[in-house]
Amino acid sequence: MGVNADGSGEPVPGDGAGDDSRHPVVWLFDEYARPYWKSFAGGLALSTTEQFPSRLQTVLIGVAIDAVLLGSGPFRLPLVPDSWLPTGQSAQLRLALVLLFGSFAAVAVLNFTSRRVLGRFAQAFQHEVRTEVFDTVQRLEMDYFDQHDTGEVMSVLNDDVQELQSLVGGVLARGLSLVTVAVASYAYLLWLNWQLAVVLSFVPVVLFGMSYGFSRWIEPKQLAVRERVGDLNSRLNNNIDGVSVIKAFGTESTERERVRSASRDHRDAQWDAHWASAAMDPVTRTVSQLARVVTLVLGGVWVLSGPPLFFTGTLTPGALYVFFRYVGSLMVAMQGVAEVVDAYQTGKAAATRLQGVVEHDTVVDHPDARELTDPDGAVSYDDVTFTYPSRDEPTLSNVSFEADPGETVGIVGPTGAGKSTVLKLLLRYYDVRESADSRAHQDASSSENADRGTISVDGTDVRDVTVESLRGAIGYVSQDPFLFYGTVRENVAYARPEADDEAVVEAAKLAGAHEFVADLPDGYDTTVGERGVKLSGGQRQRIAIARAILRDPAILVLDEATSHVDNETEVLIQRTLDELAADRTTFVVAHRLSTVRDADRILVVDDGEIAERGTHDELLDRDGLYANLWHVQVGDVTALPDAFLERVRREESA
Repeated sequence: MGVNADGSGEPVPGDGAGDDSRHPVVWLFDEYARPYWKSFAGGLALSTTEQFPSRLQTVLIGVAIDAVLLGSGPFRLPLVPDSWLPTGQSAQLRLALVLLFGSFAAVAVLNFTSRRVLGRFAQAFQHEVRTEVFDTVQRLEMDYFDQHDTGEVMSVLNDDVQELQSLVGGVLARGLSLVTVAVASYAYLLWLNWQLAVVLSFVPVVLFGMSYGFSRWIEPKQLAVRERVGDLNSRLNNNIDGVSVIKAFGTESTERERVRSASRDHRDAQWDAHWASAAMDPVTRTVSQLARVVTLVLGGVWVLSGPPLFFTGTLTPGALYVFFRYVGSLMVAMQGVAEVVDAYQTGKAAATRLQGVVEHDTVVDHPDARELTDPDGAVSYDDVTFTYPSRDEPTLSNVSFEADPGETVGIVGPTGAGKSTVLKLLLRYYDVRESADSRAHQDASSSENADRGTISVDGTDVRDVTVESLRGAIGYVSQDPFLFYGTVRENVAYARPEADDEAVVEAAKLAGAHEFVADLPDGYDTTVGERGVKLSGGQRQRIAIARAILRDPAILVLDEATSHVDNETEVLIQRTLDELAADRTTFVVAHRLSTVRDADRILVVDDGEIAERGTHDELLDRDGLYANLWHVQVGDVTALPDAFLERVRREESA
């Protein structure tokens, strides 16, 4: 298992944590290469066929040396009856030259065509993997992004997908080519002199065994390289995003050392894999050269003095020339096996990480999920208990409430009580994994902490409708609004790209954003910068609210939606939201209790449970947690009970 840059030991993207038992490379091709199998098979077939005319060239030269130049052997060609061949030396030379140039042309055409076909396949394959894996990433539960840095995810989507090019060209195409070279060369050697060919057959067997051992040795090293790339990308991404904080606190030297440390880890992992590859090369070269020496010594004695030892028959100079050349090409092919194995392990490491991402828990539609059409906005939580995948204890326990269409429900409570989690489940950022019916199958000791319960919209479990239609019925504004690189107009109209300018402006006016947008250099065509960095926090918040307003949803979720605006702007936005909430179900998560003062119902969440519920006045009369929080915000600390103050002190010390 890989570890994150912080050493937490959490799985990095693609650590192979999925439950698919298929080999990562087999899984990758089975999932994404099927639509292009004809191009893939055709390219490999052409690449394989190319090796036979390529190997024939050496045979033609060897035959010409014996029959035409030295007159020491018959003029014969593989698979061609002797009766079809000319007997005169001039005609034999002409035929050899014609066949030689023909083989050159055939190799050129086959090489060009195979590279073109395989190249198109590789690009289509990469495109398919990148887009499909990206689509999967979009459907991952939010817990995945809580556990993995942006740089790690980018490393998988970019670097690991890029490695697939070498997996196709450097492994499959070249690997098959090397096998074909070995088969074609050895077939020609058997045709020339089967006895000498059999003696030399031990060399490729030895090299293949060495390559297999090398592959087992280098595999974990290549996977470590891929993981360190993700760590380094994460560190760089975090530092670039937080450059303003780095400058403000003067921590450039500290961050330089952190980047240096991450880069050093990457360097060490890469060096570990590199020297392992480098160690293999001289070993294979030594074995290869020994095979050439054996060929030259044994063949030379045979040509000069007749068959040595237990050999029989003759060996001509032309045949020795072919043997020497073929043994060389055969050994080069076997040497290339080490490079193919190296590239394969790199590709396998990338495939493993991609597989780990794809097999992570995703929020997906059930096969029989239906569209949520024209919702009224009635929302119900029935005994919901939920635990984040990365945690052991439930974040929410036994949460039940209902919101009628058009109602405004405020959700308040201490920091970390689970307020935002309540609404993340409504949006299906996470799914409650177990239904209420499954509790009967669990023992008493585990049922308390097991996920259970149902969240419904208009009486239908949110897990039984499509994710797209559910979220299409909800407008969401978070406490930390995200703006895309682009113009103000594009960001407001993000959920409705077809909206006209009039609708965009009207939404901005309702959100209290029109005045400051009109004062921008290019108005609604002003570029906001990456993540909206050219705007203040309050301006980003108002554009995010305008974006939700333009969608005109049946359900509106405001998660600390006015947390970054001043009191004056908050009053203006609050009036707008009051008007907007009049005909839709609205959930308001708020730290400022004044924001939910006029809500139809207020839920007070404490330690994952609904501790209190009621209107503002009812909760004040109850003199419980809500009343204590209200006294804190209005500055009336003398009204706070000692037990509450002690709790605050404990939380601060923790």
